[in-house]
Amino acid sequence: MAQIAVTDIAGLVKGASNGEGLGNAFLSHISAVDGLYHVVRAFPDEDVTHNDGEVDPIRDIETINAELRAKDLQFLAKAFEDVAAQLKRAKEKKRLEEKHACLMRVKETLEKGEHVKDQEWGAKEIDTLNEFLFLTSKPVVYLVNIGMTQYIKK
Repeated sequence: MAQIAVTDIAGLVKGASNGEGLGNAFLSHISAVDGLYHVVRAFPDEDVTHNDGEVDPIRDIETINAELRAKDLQFLAKAFEDVAAQLKRAKEKKRLEEKHACLMRVKETLEKGEHVKDQEWGAKEIDTLNEFLFLTSKPVVYLVNIGMTQYIKK
């Protein structure tokens, strides 16, 4: 029997990777899940405020994606330190050098504003990625929350 568990996590704000808003708590909740349903607001309502003022679902998606990439880059810095320390001690360095090369490719991907999940990866690279579980490697389903007026207008 298939099951799905959904965890509702409050919205992420710009600067969360540096501790703004719920910040690291939000990002740690995301690290514990297998995939994301990203609900974005696309309806105007004067009674419902928006953190950034006007409603702009594209901007909100870009904000979340930028914060996920920023957190992955922070995590990547620690991963590089760990691999460098292992390389100093290791007698067999080939696998660690491959891991380092994979992490460099992850870094380049993130710095280009792209996500890990959107790249083509080889089998050994996937083994490395599975070891680190980057936030941008998780599948995402976007859900757009519209109002009745927008629904009627289609």
